[in-house]
Amino acid sequence: MAPHAPFVRTAHGPFTRLSFMPTEPPTQAQHSVYLLDDHLVDTGSSRTTPALLEALSGTSIRRILLTHQHEDHVGNVGPLLDVYGAVPVHAPEALVDFLPSFDRAPPYRHVYWGSPHPVPAGCLVGYASEETFRIGAHTLRAVHTPGHTPPHHVFVAETRERVYVLSGDVYASKPLEAFLESAVDDTVRSYRQLAAYGERLVLLPTHGRVREDAASMLTDAADVLEREAERVHAAAHALGTRDAVRVAHHLYGDDPFHRISGGEMGRPMFVRSVLDPVRALPAAPLPVD
Repeated sequence: MAPHAPFVRTAHGPFTRLSFMPTEPPTQAQHSVYLLDDHLVDTGSSRTTPALLEALSGTSIRRILLTHQHEDHVGNVGPLLDVYGAVPVHAPEALVDFLPSFDRAPPYRHVYWGSPHPVPAGCLVGYASEETFRIGAHTLRAVHTPGHTPPHHVFVAETRERVYVLSGDVYASKPLEAFLESAVDDTVRSYRQLAAYGERLVLLPTHGRVREDAASMLTDAADVLEREAERVHAAAHALGTRDAVRVAHHLYGDDPFHRISGGEMGRPMFVRSVLDPVRALPAAPLPVD
């Protein structure tokens, strides 16, 4: 079967990155998965299922590790199990009951990523923060990094020279276009927690380029978010309201993507993630005029 997207294979320390880019619109939906020996971290979106299976052809997969529940990360669990059998699929403990029921993304996300293939319940194994996975000569440590979504985790692998972080969606290059499950204060804490590794830190993200300047980048991003959060609180106080849509319109003007996403993404969501940060799922969208 021909792949729906080309893929690029690159090496980063002990990890192999498989990066996919759909060739049919929307074509900006680049995303990656990572291999460490016979372990796969995240599974990509259902828009790239044939390409993923082609990229993994001839590769043994003994275990799948998931950073969080979104469709560009869990989209191909089902097809992978069809190929590799009932290998364990490790997910944050809070998601073990959720994932088997997640097979339909909202319309705007379905267009971008596709809806996930069904995830069989029997293969799911919950993991806790600080749990470790021994993989050959390396150890992956799960670290809770909420902010993008409450259950979000990263996987940390330390070598003598580097600290590699398989970072999922912990970092957003457009932080003011927040998601409905976001919490800015948690995001800032997660950024500073990872930045504490210093110059050894290398960020291996799902989206975008690998960052060897990760510590300074995350520190700068945390500073920006804190300053912008102060602006949001000041605007809410001046307007005498905590209505996120009203405060966002005052600060940033009209945001068409707020409507396109059905109230799930955009500047109003960023304002809500400051004034009313999300700590648990599910999270509700904001009203759309």
